Formats: sequence, structure tokens, C-alpha cells
Amino acid sequence: MPTLSDILLVEHQREALTQACATTVERHLNGLRSLRGLALKAGLGMFKTAVPDAIPRVVRKLLPDFAVALEPLHQQFLQSGDRDFSLFLRKNSAPATAALIGVLDHRVGASSNETVKMAYSKLRGSINDEMAAVLPELAKTISGYMS
Repeated sequence: MPTLSDILLVEHQREALTQACATTVERHLNGLRSLRGLALKAGLGMFKTAVPDAIPRVVRKLLPDFAVALEPLHQQFLQSGDRDFSLFLRKNSAPATAALIGVLDHRVGASSNETVKMAYSKLRGSINDEMAAVLPELAKTISGYMS
């Protein structure tokens, strides 16, 4: 049985999935209206000035790890009889969110870039809420590439 990585990371669709996920994340960030959201948008704006393709670049790097992290949920989905992986992820949003954040925590923790570590530590308190908020749209995006 193919893994989530086997399905999502095939060469002919990997870049399209990367761009679709990056668009979903950017749309989410641009829609934030709270003070925290304004701060995130300001930080992202400065970062994108230095690295214009920052979000697609990060998604491209993290996508394989995200697929591996979501594999246990993918296996549960296959055994559940459910037909829509996005709905399954939404029903299991807490473990899905934890899996994705675990990837972020690990990657940032392993980074030698102190600026990235410092920036992430400042945002870490709100990452759970933001990941939970964007998960439904990300789940739809991912599911669109599973057939």
C-alpha cells in the first residue's frame, strides 16, 4: 500500500502541491486581523523582502517531513473506511496539528541558524493556534493531490 509520501511527493505533482500549500499558508496569514496576526504579517513582510519565495521554499523543505509525520494518520484513515482524507484530518485535528508542529520544532531545533531559532521561539506560543486554524484548508489542499 502506498504511503502518503509515495502519493504526495511524486515528481509530476510535487511542485504544484508545494505552490498550493504555500498559497494556502499565505492566504491564511494575510487574513489574520488580530494584533498577533498583524505582527506575523509584518514579520513575514520583512522576511519576504529578503527572501521573496520564502514560503514556497520552506514548504518545499518541510513537505517530505510533513508527509512522514502524517503517515500514522494516513494509515488510520485507510483502515477507517472514511472516503475523504481532509475530513479525516479535520476530525483528528489535534494529532494532525501536533504532528506538523513536531516537524517544525524538530527542524528549528536542529538548525544552526540562531536568527531562525530566535524568531521561532517568539512565535512558538501562537503556532499551535495558527496551525489548527490553517489545518482545514491545508487538509483540503493535500487531499486534492491524493487521487
